[in-house]
Amino acid sequence: MSARRVVQSLMIVAAAASTVLAQETEKKPPRKIERKPAVPADKPSNPAPAPKPAPELAQLKYFLGTWHCEGDVPASPMGPAHKSRATVVTRLDLDGFWYSGTVREEKTAATPRAMTGMFHETYDSAKKQFVMLWVDNYGAWSTETSPGWEGDKIAYSGEATMGGEKVPVRDTFTRKSATELVHSYEMTMGGQKIAGDETCKKAAAQK
Repeated sequence: MSARRVVQSLMIVAAAASTVLAQETEKKPPRKIERKPAVPADKPSNPAPAPKPAPELAQLKYFLGTWHCEGDVPASPMGPAHKSRATVVTRLDLDGFWYSGTVREEKTAATPRAMTGMFHETYDSAKKQFVMLWVDNYGAWSTETSPGWEGDKIAYSGEATMGGEKVPVRDTFTRKSATELVHSYEMTMGGQKIAGDETCKKAAAQK
């Protein structure tokens, strides 16, 4: 067989193969793309109910409003003994979970650096006790707790930090009437026991 004949034969075979391949390609239907059904999104679960203030906090409503207090401050490492006049304002705060307030002592010749402080009170449902936090412009701060009212008295006790010293403290509030109370306090600082009290009267609500 001549080379020319071989080439012609190969060309015929290639042409036939191309024809068969084209026919098979035409016979095959186009491949369908299967679409998987969309996975439904998880339904959102019912959100947890919003927390509510402890009902025990209602026991502190007595302190709401503006009070004007007068008393005698004993001598201490913080300063000399002097007469004190202060204004205390208490309000319900943070969606009813806290009672927040300010104490502003009146500046006089005896108190050129009058004391100003802030307090926050809430109820610890786990420990079944009231909690009072305090900070002031002397750099002092404290945390005290109380089981609640016992008759007409509610007493808080705990620890304060004053001048870098840990100081045991106690604050007792005695209800005299709907508009009058006595605040008594005691602490031991520098080995010295300090105690004092003040009488507070509630201002008439502004209309």
